[in-house]
Amino acid sequence: MPDLMYLYIGNDAFLVENAVEQLVRKLDVDPFNVLTYDLDEHGLDELLQEMNTISFFADKKIIKVKHPWFFYEERNDDYLPDLIKYFHNSNEDTTIIFLLERGMDSSLPATKEAKKYVRIETVADMAKEDFKPYVKKAFESLKYTIEDLAVDELLERTNYDISMLNNEIAKLKLFAFDDKKIALKDIKQLVARNLEENIFELTNAVLAKNKKRILEVYYDLLEKNEDPIRIIFNIASKLKETIQTKQLLEKGYNQEAISSYFNVKSSKAYYMVKNAQQLSKASLEGLYEKLSNLDYDIKSGRMDKKLGLELFLLEI
Repeated sequence: MPDLMYLYIGNDAFLVENAVEQLVRKLDVDPFNVLTYDLDEHGLDELLQEMNTISFFADKKIIKVKHPWFFYEERNDDYLPDLIKYFHNSNEDTTIIFLLERGMDSSLPATKEAKKYVRIETVADMAKEDFKPYVKKAFESLKYTIEDLAVDELLERTNYDISMLNNEIAKLKLFAFDDKKIALKDIKQLVARNLEENIFELTNAVLAKNKKRILEVYYDLLEKNEDPIRIIFNIASKLKETIQTKQLLEKGYNQEAISSYFNVKSSKAYYMVKNAQQLSKASLEGLYEKLSNLDYDIKSGRMDKKLGLELFLLEI
């Protein structure tokens, strides 16, 4: 008997979606009969009604279920017992695919029953070393060429986020449609850094005491008219996060547990762990205290905000 219920679980929404689409193609169901229910927008009663309704236009149908909260969150919902009953006696004409981008709570009734009746597939994060070949293949498949330095810059600016990366690849393909050549200057021109990425990189440079990179990222932020006070606040937040990570490591947490604790992707947790291991707890707390004092001096009018932040960065 074929599997009628699947659960695809992973940290990255894009990779989970991609794995599900591969299954959908394999099941070979008419696209008209592939439905999606997002439980952040639809009620469980609507989903159950669809799950129990026979398709009038074809023998088979697929229902993709996003944000299946019953696997990670306890709620009072009158229709939850009916869902669990469905696990025991599913509709043979319907394939259900749950998409989950966070950990399951093993204590919940739906999770316990799902482990008995639902085929669970884990979607692994893409390894960092696989990103560069992935980008090259994405362009080469359509006869585009891209410089190695351009690939490196693209990955740096998208922070190895596969969803963001694919959006930028699509944009670059349109930009270079005529000559199909992508250079480093094109990446710098078209792919913007957001504040979160810049602050993350600036904090990494601060912790690594890489003065050259610190100043490059800082001046890049100033060119984008970012307020030094906002930069200080964000660096302080990242330092606090790093101190918390160090405390968790001391308690025996590994990268996976830290990823779950902060609800971040495994790739980001890798850098959080790396940063926490670079400096002692006393050094991290010292940097955090200096930033707090600088913030006070700026807000009390004792120090110019731009000069104060530059002095802090230069002293590292």
